[in-house]
Amino acid sequence: MLSLEQVKMLVLSAELGSFSACARRMGKVQSAVSHGISSLEIDLGVELFDRSSRSPKLTAAGERLLRSAKTLLSQSDELERIADAIQRKEEGVLTIAIDDGLFIPEMSNLLPQLANKFPFLQLDLLTLASTDISHEVANGDVDLGIMFSEIEELKQVDFCYVGSVDYIAVCHPDFALASHPVISASDLVPYRQVAIRGRLKQESQSLISMSPKVWWCSSHHSALQLVQQKVGWAYLPEFLVETLIASGELHHLQVAFDYKPWSVPIDLVFKKGGPHGPAYQWLFDEIKAMYAKQ
Repeated sequence: MLSLEQVKMLVLSAELGSFSACARRMGKVQSAVSHGISSLEIDLGVELFDRSSRSPKLTAAGERLLRSAKTLLSQSDELERIADAIQRKEEGVLTIAIDDGLFIPEMSNLLPQLANKFPFLQLDLLTLASTDISHEVANGDVDLGIMFSEIEELKQVDFCYVGSVDYIAVCHPDFALASHPVISASDLVPYRQVAIRGRLKQESQSLISMSPKVWWCSSHHSALQLVQQKVGWAYLPEFLVETLIASGELHHLQVAFDYKPWSVPIDLVFKKGGPHGPAYQWLFDEIKAMYAKQ
């Protein structure tokens, strides 16, 4: 009967160039490897090695089967590693929701670390408006949410404050508001604002719109595109627009009531009493540390 040990003998003998080298690698005597290869040839009904010379060489049939043999061994190794991950109680799937206004550059660096540390984890990464995230967590559809803090908390959800992101008011350099040296609240009234809300049509309490003329987006990147097209002005995360301001593609509005950048608090959101595996806990701790440095 075909065995993985025999398949390994085939692969190692082909890679190392001899049965004796394979035997040394596997900690066996050469006769055991020779017998294993012969048994494999009988089971497959195929001659794998040409033994007419001093060093056995793969036959044409052996060459064809070698790639499949390597794949079989790789799948076997992966099966064992997945079983080990299950024994360590690592999650199979993790669903994360993040407001794209919080997708700071450091997040892009964190996710590859997660992939390396938990190679068998399937990650479902959703981008949602903050006002939708807590509801998805409460429904059990999201394991961990990264969102702007909300005053009204859902009973099924727990929050952990982790830091803040600075917001500033911006418009296109050719937008009419750009010509105002200092802008008061009354100056904003005539001009369209581009603001953020989710499919529940709720605004974040920290990012409430100010102008009576509003266009809505669920994504900060979509809002930025509208601002760049001179549709209106918007409050956007500083990390998202600072390069565009420096290059002159956007104008930083000097709003009288913003003495400093508007610092918006961030929460990690998770369901009360939910099971938390090692991948979740690692990501939770890393995200806390990441936003704490902002």
